[in-house]
Amino acid sequence: MVVTTMGLIPAFKGDQRDEDDQAKKDSFEAGEPLKLSAGESYYGPGWWAAKEDDRGKYDRAFFDAESFAPDRPSWGWLEKYWTPLNSTGVAVNALSKHEHTTLVQGVHLSDIKCSPPLPGTLLQPPGIGSGGEGAVPVDMALNVEALRPVARNLTQDGRPGEPLRKGTALEQGDQREFVVRFFVEKKSCTFKAQLIVSSEGKKYLVRLPATWKRGGLPGSYTFRVTAPTPQKAYGTRYFTSGHTLMQTPPESITWDNIGRPTYVDPAQQGG
Repeated sequence: MVVTTMGLIPAFKGDQRDEDDQAKKDSFEAGEPLKLSAGESYYGPGWWAAKEDDRGKYDRAFFDAESFAPDRPSWGWLEKYWTPLNSTGVAVNALSKHEHTTLVQGVHLSDIKCSPPLPGTLLQPPGIGSGGEGAVPVDMALNVEALRPVARNLTQDGRPGEPLRKGTALEQGDQREFVVRFFVEKKSCTFKAQLIVSSEGKKYLVRLPATWKRGGLPGSYTFRVTAPTPQKAYGTRYFTSGHTLMQTPPESITWDNIGRPTYVDPAQQGG
């Protein structure tokens, strides 16, 4: 009598496939409830500042907006040598990994270190276009200098408003963009930030990258931002015309009621 095992092979393959699928699921759900990647929205400042007075050093220099090179005027050069003025931030796409509902409740700040604002040089880089049409991101704004910084709504004039009253719920596989902005008015500060997340009865703190490497990988986790100083404190001011950094006189910069600068063409003044 001959006994064949051919009928058992499909069942074995099916069991192995189920085990592989379960292993992939367990791996996906392991660890933190959110997987973060670089968002599309622009969150950065319109102006940057430096401690040193680089008087005339970059006048008529070309700003390479397509490059991240750290050794010439570019976005990588700004991130390495300059500090965002008044506000900074990050945009992240958050992918929910856990089987049960994940709730993004706010933002936690740590390692906050502050000193007097940077007074040396003021610079406006070229503008950045919109990331395109898509789902409306969840905006959060925090005052870094507050005794207890909490996530707030972003007001229409671009400032921290009322505290957030509810979190954002994500089911497994959901992805949502979050834009978090950090503000200062009096100091220059460095700090780290984490999303406050609840999932399956546990609380998690998910680190927010301050910068991204090329290719969408996290770069630094230390944010930095400096408050505006009185106009006369900046020895040099650069405005970007096209992609050319042009040194401008003090009267070419106007300041709003919370100290944010705006360039005004001298040819259009007084008219």
